[in-house]
Amino acid sequence: MQIKIEKASASQAERLKSLRLAALKDAPYAYGAVYEVDKDKPISFWQQALTGSNWFFISIDGVDIGLIGVEKAAEDRGSDCWIFGWWIAQSFRGQGVAALMLNAIDKFCIENRWLKQGLGVWPENKRAIAAYLKLGFIAGGEPIPSRSKPGQLYLPMYRNLSI
Repeated sequence: MQIKIEKASASQAERLKSLRLAALKDAPYAYGAVYEVDKDKPISFWQQALTGSNWFFISIDGVDIGLIGVEKAAEDRGSDCWIFGWWIAQSFRGQGVAALMLNAIDKFCIENRWLKQGLGVWPENKRAIAAYLKLGFIAGGEPIPSRSKPGQLYLPMYRNLSI
């Protein structure tokens, strides 16, 4: 079995779109974005997503099974970087793939001197919270208002890296 985790290049907008839509369709409860809205966005939207953020794809034996994004965090996030859009195809969950993905993100974060990682999770997404805790994230206090879903709160979680 060949596992490959690669940083997306600017020319991979179609691949990003395909994976992101798969994620939104598979787990609509987990994201601020909505499949029905994003499926009709032009390729320029996905190209911009690749220039504005850092996306990583994971494949096994040449078949894409997940994606994860990371970017420099806004000042109010309480971290150096923000992890988002994390998705693993259902048939590969619970098999250590998340740890492999996070390891790749860790290397990228260390290269950029982003030593405090943050992410947000809906409080009712207990499976994701359990996975993040297992990976070393800790809850960052009370849920706070979502930027992507007005009226919804998310739980911030944080993890520190050392070099």
